Amino acid sequence: MKKISVIGAGAIGAMFGGLIKRHNPNLEVVMIARGDHLAAMQDRGTVELRGDWGKYDVPVTASSEPSAITGSDLVLFTVKTQDTAATAERFAESIGDAVVVSLQNGINQRILSKFLRPDRLLVGMTATNMGIIAPGVIDCTRRGVSVIGAASADVPAEIVDHAAQTLSSSGLPVEASDSILGVQYNKLLFNTMGYASVLSATDFLRDGIFNRTWRTSVAMPILDEGFRVLEAAGIPLQKASGGSDVIRLRRLMRMLAVPGLDNVVRMIARGPLAPPRLVFSVYQDLLRGRPTEIEFVNGEIARLANECGVNAPYNAEVVRMVHEMERSTEKKFMSREEVAEHFRSLRRD
Repeated sequence: MKKISVIGAGAIGAMFGGLIKRHNPNLEVVMIARGDHLAAMQDRGTVELRGDWGKYDVPVTASSEPSAITGSDLVLFTVKTQDTAATAERFAESIGDAVVVSLQNGINQRILSKFLRPDRLLVGMTATNMGIIAPGVIDCTRRGVSVIGAASADVPAEIVDHAAQTLSSSGLPVEASDSILGVQYNKLLFNTMGYASVLSATDFLRDGIFNRTWRTSVAMPILDEGFRVLEAAGIPLQKASGGSDVIRLRRLMRMLAVPGLDNVVRMIARGPLAPPRLVFSVYQDLLRGRPTEIEFVNGEIARLANECGVNAPYNAEVVRMVHEMERSTEKKFMSREEVAEHFRSLRRD
């Protein structure tokens, strides 16, 4: 393998691409980005990667033009979900016969397969938490597991294995799965709750999951609804490695109903062992006045529910509320208590 390109080299794409280049210096790595982030990488000729390793300045080629990725062996596709169709169409010719690995939120293989070779298309999810803290500077706060797999039966197993090995060379944990759709929906259900926490700019774990009122009024109804919809759709969930597995998280939330236990957990979560704050893309997009990917996460559950003839009022309400915030010129977040009371009113209705 001689050349890897990253289409949508924001936080996740630039981190993966940069770390792969760091550990494989002879590889050519091209970052497709935009705005100040692109300009910073072009000016410096590097991307700065921060994490528990310290700081790396990794030399990369940065561009916004499709021609820059021509001849790639592997393309990492990490654009915002709402930009999937337009970006895939624009870059399809330059992608050519390259293997494409989509690491995006949502279920996007239906869209990508319209433009890209189905026998070269892989999809996946990542539980890493990263953010652009300044143009050209990416910070990794949580090394979650990334899982990839074939988007269809047309993809040879050796392509999946080789792609997983390439991504693993970043030093981040990567796994291959034969049941990638179930893994994707596992992550999607996790995000349905996380995106609801954005409504009040709440720290998802510390002030959300570990808060009895928000957990029982918002998180559990959204998650239980997602489980019911997937069961109706005949989509089996696949367990995921690491702390983002909703099957284990659902079990934990039920355990926290034991009187006093959630107080102990909350004390731990506020101490030195507290998990890092999870920053969701919907929150960042709302602050920047950009369209969000809410339709592809909570909206995906609402869409599936409609197809199966069942109701998904909680996820549909998250979609409605986020769209309302998108349209608002003043980004005013509700309080956690207001969100909890609003969702309790849905149950009463």
